[in-house]
Amino acid sequence: MLIALSSALPASAAPVRDNSAARPVYFVPGFTFVRDHHDCWNGYWRAMGEAMRSYGWTGTYHTVSFYSGDTNCNTKILDGTRDVSIRELGRLLAWNIYSSYSKNNVSVDVVAHSMGGLVTRAALTGVARKESGWPPYLYIEDVVTLSTPHKGTGLGSACSPVFTQCAEMAPGSWLLNTWLYNAPQSAQGTDWTLVGAEDDDVVDNESAVGMSGAGHTVIYRAGQGIEHDVIPEITSGSYQQWYWNYYDNKSYWTGSGGPPTYVANNAIYNWWKW
Repeated sequence: MLIALSSALPASAAPVRDNSAARPVYFVPGFTFVRDHHDCWNGYWRAMGEAMRSYGWTGTYHTVSFYSGDTNCNTKILDGTRDVSIRELGRLLAWNIYSSYSKNNVSVDVVAHSMGGLVTRAALTGVARKESGWPPYLYIEDVVTLSTPHKGTGLGSACSPVFTQCAEMAPGSWLLNTWLYNAPQSAQGTDWTLVGAEDDDVVDNESAVGMSGAGHTVIYRAGQGIEHDVIPEITSGSYQQWYWNYYDNKSYWTGSGGPPTYVANNAIYNWWKW
């Protein structure tokens, strides 16, 4: 069964899994190639956050920050550099979620872009592995990754001599091939949705949907302008998409799918079937 409970269960019962627009959402950003910081709200997540509010989302937003120069972020886990391991960022993210919500028996959802999806996998993997220095459990009901290099990216190889995070995103890295679990589960189960785009020239769609064990995959067809940097910002339009869902094990194309923000909203609203 895909949605399984962790073997390291807390003493109290896990929160009930349900369809909800009221859960807190962690927005986890990706690597920055050009500069050494993000503007979390105005430059990264505002379009998606406002679109989700228009869809009816009421839960608290957490815009995650881990670079020292980040601005307009409300959830800083580190004043770091691009040489901090993705594994360590995952550990710090796990502690923030645990301390803020899981220990209080509250579950959260995660929307992650690019490397942020690997950070989220690392957060759940370290807990599932019962690594020393990690929280005892997490409650993360849904995760959606947008253009995450689950199988690596060539640009990671290109900048790997310069930055640790690049080396860890290179195809065949120790992080991708040895340490990270596929679709790691929290103590209440975690439903994963992977989103990619054929126009993405940073993370190809085979890598973006390349993690096994996910419940849902979405690929935007080529020629629609859905590229790597803009995928979290597209809030309108109708798009050709390829879908696959585990509950019916069917794949199909649609010519009238929603923009990435709407897909992400659906993915974290529904705890299982969508």
